[in-house]
Amino acid sequence: MTEKPALLNNQVHTQARLANASLQHFRVIFSSVKKHLSDTESACGISSSQLWVLYELYKEPDLKVSELANNLAIHQSTASNLVEKLVKKLLIAKKRETSDQRVVRLSLTEQGLAIIKNAPPSPRGVLREALDRLDVDALIGLTQSLEQLTLQINSKDLGAGLIPLADL
Repeated sequence: MTEKPALLNNQVHTQARLANASLQHFRVIFSSVKKHLSDTESACGISSSQLWVLYELYKEPDLKVSELANNLAIHQSTASNLVEKLVKKLLIAKKRETSDQRVVRLSLTEQGLAIIKNAPPSPRGVLREALDRLDVDALIGLTQSLEQLTLQINSKDLGAGLIPLADL
């Protein structure tokens, strides 16, 4: 039986240690996101993704659904579904443009505004808020590393990239 060279043995140990450390970081991230989702729903009575919609309309009133979807990094049909739920709850209103009736603009109602004003911190979610605090170089490195990690996953759901975390 041949012994592994010390250098190879050390590399295997280092790789396992780093993989475990990365896994622990993912657990902290997932747990933090899960807690935020639960806390938001308890505090506001709506999902975290619905709160994010309200926040986007608070920041930039009169968005179109396509613009909202882009801001949320979700599919347009997913954004439409979120909008419909919020319209039914009377938290946002839809207005058609007079010049082109096909164009619908979205805005907060008084009830929607009240929710935003009393919302907990991080209305866009703790993960998005944390990502926004990273500088461009860190985001480039993170994106490249996550792309490599995604390639290593055998059964991946690439469509999940366009679904809010609250709905996964």
